[in-house]
Amino acid sequence: MPIIPIGVCVHRRATRMRPGGDVMKPTRITRRHTLAMSLAILGMGASVNGIVDSPRLAAQTPEITTIQKGIFRLPPVDSDVKEVVVTAMAMDPRGELLAVAGDDHVIRILNSKTMQIMHVLGNPADIKDGKPGHFDWIRTLDFDDNGSTLSSAGNDGQLILWDRRSDFEVLQEIKSAPALACVCFSPTGKQMAAVGFDSRVFLIGATSHNQPSLKCDCIDLRCCVYRSDSKTLAVAGRNGQLHLFDPVSGDLQHEERLHKARVRDMKFLPNSNVLVSVSEDGEVVQYDTVGHTILSRRKITSGRLFTVAVIDANTIAAAGSDDGIHIVRFSNENGDLQITRTLVGHVGSISTLIKSNGALISGGYDATIRRWDLPSLQVQQDKVALKDDSVSVPAGDSSAATSR
Repeated sequence: MPIIPIGVCVHRRATRMRPGGDVMKPTRITRRHTLAMSLAILGMGASVNGIVDSPRLAAQTPEITTIQKGIFRLPPVDSDVKEVVVTAMAMDPRGELLAVAGDDHVIRILNSKTMQIMHVLGNPADIKDGKPGHFDWIRTLDFDDNGSTLSSAGNDGQLILWDRRSDFEVLQEIKSAPALACVCFSPTGKQMAAVGFDSRVFLIGATSHNQPSLKCDCIDLRCCVYRSDSKTLAVAGRNGQLHLFDPVSGDLQHEERLHKARVRDMKFLPNSNVLVSVSEDGEVVQYDTVGHTILSRRKITSGRLFTVAVIDANTIAAAGSDDGIHIVRFSNENGDLQITRTLVGHVGSISTLIKSNGALISGGYDATIRRWDLPSLQVQQDKVALKDDSVSVPAGDSSAATSR
């Protein structure tokens, strides 16, 4: 039984945003809409044995550009596009594949070690031929718990599931949704949560009738994340308020205002009840979701924060509009937040951060992907500055994988 969207047809107008424009433009919705779906995907949750990649597809993909060691630029698929702004990234749980979305509405699947492009999803030429794909900014990417399914969603109100086991063919396509800012899988992979330009939190599971209906008093929700025990779903957005839900019953466990401005991203520390949030108020907040207590708070930039990545149980990286990546460490003694260093090199807002394979990977509006070697961050005390000398190399050149 496929995922079936239930509701009315929606007419949308795609938006084209300038690099550096970080405000999500909602799709134009002419009538009330709903996202009520049933999920019955054959084999969902099955293990993935190794990288399932197609040599035929890889041979047809364009080259990736290496600016210098550890700095990469995505190749445009359209001759009218000069540079591709990075809007979202996701690493599969095995650390083998890196999914990257650009402002050209295309997803590229990279080998995370060589940075070779393995697949191009949603190519405009394929969409013209009737194949599924996005026609507006992609805001969110996420792999399920075993890396077999990739979800993508964004301003066009579509949620697409891509099947890694069949060369990332479309597994399910969900339409008639509001503009979506964040979609995430539960740790078990049996449920998904989606939020966006709406007050509702959409839960997607095995069937539609047993999924609770969740609603917040904020109509611009930006982020959602499950705790590792799957007993709590955290949701936040424009009004700075954190909402904690039971994803099974739909009960509101707790709500509390953490920030004075829009919350842009949240992550749980590993196997912990502690949530870390970043906001457009420039603050990082560490919050105990069981004790309902703010453990620490610090303003780390005069700019806006858009993204956070967990490095380890005591360290996170946060970035946003000030072009820097701030490495923040939590003190176990008094709960203070300390900025241990700031990584500089991006020229433009940083939209997304992920950590995998001993590296921190960043992407942003300067149309670059940058890989920062985490072991070197442990011993290097000075800020890291990068030049921007472009060099073109073949897509399969393994030298592109060398960490800085």
